[in-house]
Amino acid sequence: MSEALSESQAATACDADQLSHLQEHGYVILPEVIGKAEVARIRDELEPHLGAFGRNPFEGELTQRVYALLAKAPSIATLVEHPAVLSLTDQFLRPSYLLWGGLAINLHPGETRQAYHCDDDAGAPPRPRAPQGISTMWALDDFDEVNGATEIIPGSHTWGPGELPSEEDPRTFQAHMPAGSVMIWQGSLFHRGGANRSAETRMGITLQYCQPWLRQIENMVLAVPPEKAVQYSKRIRAMLGYGLMEFSFMGYVDGRNPRKLVEALESKDYRLRGSPGSSASTAGGSVRACHARIGSSASATRRRAFRSSRASSRPFSMRRNSQAS
Repeated sequence: MSEALSESQAATACDADQLSHLQEHGYVILPEVIGKAEVARIRDELEPHLGAFGRNPFEGELTQRVYALLAKAPSIATLVEHPAVLSLTDQFLRPSYLLWGGLAINLHPGETRQAYHCDDDAGAPPRPRAPQGISTMWALDDFDEVNGATEIIPGSHTWGPGELPSEEDPRTFQAHMPAGSVMIWQGSLFHRGGANRSAETRMGITLQYCQPWLRQIENMVLAVPPEKAVQYSKRIRAMLGYGLMEFSFMGYVDGRNPRKLVEALESKDYRLRGSPGSSASTAGGSVRACHARIGSSASATRRRAFRSSRASSRPFSMRRNSQAS
């Protein structure tokens, strides 16, 4: 197991009943796993970032969306690595899986429902298939029948190619859950955002995880650069992309593990965000210095390998004379 994941990959045994429901029906709801104070803190951090409505019917023309969550609302880290969620996700995805995407979704009154879709369709093998991702929806408001609760088709994760739900599919299930709850589903489950027919907004946060060899929906290392990522745990950093796929070199930068870009900011000459003397320029300078060190180290390694290959290609008599001198 890689160093970046050793803290918690197997730290929490998952609930057997929850796992069984997620395997059989494609989803499971965990009620009220975070408290009211935590919900309020997350909402307060998101509030300044709630801006324009969506650009198309899928985003929601009466829906506000907040992307790059970990760069804007640090308290969401609690949701990203919540043990109840990760213990179940661990059962479906390979170690060193990634944070695929994450956004806050604030439905305003009058918003219409989405079209049914699956989260792991892009480039995926034909159905039925093992999940390429696991998705979650965290309720920051009560989700009910009138304010746009997420709608799913239970069991649709097992459907074959060509099987699609209809717009008014009678198998539709609305995920009613109180604030602080989370629904977890397999990426191949058909689902959609519901219509908000109430007089109030309805806010939720969707966090999605994917197999470590897939491209992330959101480019996380640009959304959450090293000077932002440094405040988070090693597990979250690795899920953002500051790490390597286990037992491979996939994800390297200039021949080195990208976690070093973040670890450089933990050195004694760097002050964390909010400390005296901290600034974006300090962070940027540290990252650039780390890039330079990685590049220098990688170059030195290549020079040593080149010298070694040159030496091994010379005739044995020349090598023996050289060693003697």
